[in-house]
Amino acid sequence: MAENSERIPTLAELALKYGTISRDQYIHLTKLFALVKREKQTPDYGEMLIEQKMATSYQIGLLRLIRDYHIIRRHGEAFGKIAVKRGFATQIDIQRALDIQKEEFKKSRLKKLMGDILVESGVITATQQKQILKEQTLLDNKSREILAEETDRPDPEGVISLSDAEKNFLRVKGLDREFSAAVIEKGFASENDVMRARETQEEIFEENRAIKILGDIMVSMKMLTPDQKNLILEEQGRIEDIPEKERIPDLTITPAPDGMTAWIELNPKRMAAISLEQIKSELAAEGMTRGIYPDEMLNCWLVEKHPRFPVARLDYSKDLQDARNLESVFNLNLTEKGEKRKGDLLVRQDSTWNTGKRINIYNQETAAVSDLDFTISCGSGTRPSKDKASIVASKTGRPALSAERTLYIHPVINVLEDADLRYGPLEPYANLSITGTITGAYPVTAGDVWAGEIRGGVIEAVGEVRTKVGMTDAVIKAQGDVYARYLHNCRIETYGSVYVENEIFDSDIRCSGMVDSPDCRVISSRIYAKKGVRLSGAGSAKTAKCSIFAGSNHHIVSLGAAVLKEIHSISRVLEDLKEEQAGEKNASKKIFRKMVELKIFHDRARQKKESLVMEFKKNRSRLNKKQSRNILSLISSFEKRMETSIGALKELNQNKKVHDKKTAGLEKKIKVQSRKTAAEIMTLERRLFAALERARSDSFSTEIKISGEAWQGTVLGGIYSLKTLEENLESFQAEEIGSGDPSSAARIKITRTS
Repeated sequence: MAENSERIPTLAELALKYGTISRDQYIHLTKLFALVKREKQTPDYGEMLIEQKMATSYQIGLLRLIRDYHIIRRHGEAFGKIAVKRGFATQIDIQRALDIQKEEFKKSRLKKLMGDILVESGVITATQQKQILKEQTLLDNKSREILAEETDRPDPEGVISLSDAEKNFLRVKGLDREFSAAVIEKGFASENDVMRARETQEEIFEENRAIKILGDIMVSMKMLTPDQKNLILEEQGRIEDIPEKERIPDLTITPAPDGMTAWIELNPKRMAAISLEQIKSELAAEGMTRGIYPDEMLNCWLVEKHPRFPVARLDYSKDLQDARNLESVFNLNLTEKGEKRKGDLLVRQDSTWNTGKRINIYNQETAAVSDLDFTISCGSGTRPSKDKASIVASKTGRPALSAERTLYIHPVINVLEDADLRYGPLEPYANLSITGTITGAYPVTAGDVWAGEIRGGVIEAVGEVRTKVGMTDAVIKAQGDVYARYLHNCRIETYGSVYVENEIFDSDIRCSGMVDSPDCRVISSRIYAKKGVRLSGAGSAKTAKCSIFAGSNHHIVSLGAAVLKEIHSISRVLEDLKEEQAGEKNASKKIFRKMVELKIFHDRARQKKESLVMEFKKNRSRLNKKQSRNILSLISSFEKRMETSIGALKELNQNKKVHDKKTAGLEKKIKVQSRKTAAEIMTLERRLFAALERARSDSFSTEIKISGEAWQGTVLGGIYSLKTLEENLESFQAEEIGSGDPSSAARIKITRTS
């Protein structure tokens, strides 16, 4: 046992021995180790080698394996000493076992314990092995202390050299160590599960020299689902370890059952690499040739990094209007105030229509129009007629048709003071004329809004929003034009244009019209206008840089994203109910399994009791008092077990009934919520596709005109490209030009103007 005196080397010593680091690096590392330890921290040579860029994680994995061999060797020597001392083995047996241990490690790189080798060799029994291991507990604790106290020691002797196959196995094990940590951190499996899987991984390699990644083993052992495994492998960047059929594609296109709509879902982890051309190519490969949204809209969804959005839609609403002979009369026969009276007809259309053939996104004939196609729907102040075909006014007010093809009646409200907390909430969907200031006391939903000033207001308007002074800290979502003298810290989203006289400061403007403010200076703001931008100047020396984009669909994409978020929120309610029901079902199943186990236990106790009773009756005359008492005691014991089992079964049965009752109740809730969710989602999708259809037909302009000065750093953008000003520039026009592939050929051209 010449190796008994061998001491466990540190990772630094092993790194030096195997050429991972130089002598100078070793000296530097040990000094750094001592310094960190002196500051009462817990240093680790492995982490320090990586931090100092002296070794890779893979190299550290190899060095740790070699050090593990030394630890196993030390444990084996200690085990052997106890075995010899207790007379279970001879010195020759121990030396032979140590040689076997070393040969096994050289052959498979797996660590075989001394006790296991001696038991397999027939030198000691399993019982003797357990006795020795109990005595060795104290030594195990000391070994852990040795590992925690890594100090300078002499260079160790080399143990082995590694083959390519063995190095690959160690590489996989090193990566799987990170995989294990992620599995435990995410709560997918327990530490014991991971340990069992790692043992299985080593056994497979030892027996067959086959390398299997830990994730595949845990899936086969039902510890992980394939999706959970792939999620962690993707986070590790181990795409090559995921089978081709299980890999999450860069993008997935899902057509609607009626073939009129298609959605795309992007892989969030590879979204940055997905291009517009890739989407168009995938659509072509799917055979979708009609109804595809314009390039500028698809590109905007990509730029805004939305993981799911519609890519194609054929809307037959106009054909439906013709088929139903729709006639709009909401702008006819108005009163002197321009109002429709309660009960007046607004829209006249046939109750039935021709459901002829249509063409879908695959350029194939399909039946009728989609459920998402509609003519005009009822909004606030309107209702369907008795025959459910036409629409009439349910109150007196001014009629208006929204961008989502919803018809409203707006009563007129005049407020000769501030609309604040003292005034109280305003009637929804009214045309508001306020001489004072709208504050943020209550959210405002209106038709047209005219106010002296808006401060902190949250306003959603079907029409235009106009102020005499300006807006501060406001959120405006409108469908008409927006007018103000200034905008300070505002977010404006509108289908119309934006007109500002003096200044836009620290604001975000997204519109489907034009930002037409030739005398206005923009400071620290972001502007996205589909039909072009006219400004006096942009930026300053002391504020954040401005971004100005023309021709983009940021407004409509923002609206679409809000609708999709609302759809997700509505769907989540139903999903939560389903998850709750699944939990109740699972609890009921677990209780039932326990009941089965208890029933088996009860039946065994009954059989044992009956057997003892028969034996007692049969041999009663030959039994002495002590034997009789023992048998009767056993019979009584089994009777008590049976009673306990029956009591537990009754309690479990009651609990199971509670869970089953909750499951049935949740089933009813799910049916009701499913109908409600489907109706709400249908309404939201109608709004979404109506807005997208309008945006599809709108014209756009990438022209940006600045009559004054734009400061260095100002970003000018179009649909596919952008340009950052490298110096201050005065009186110029910027426009996006390009041909071919817009994502690569487009560029911003700047022309000086007088």
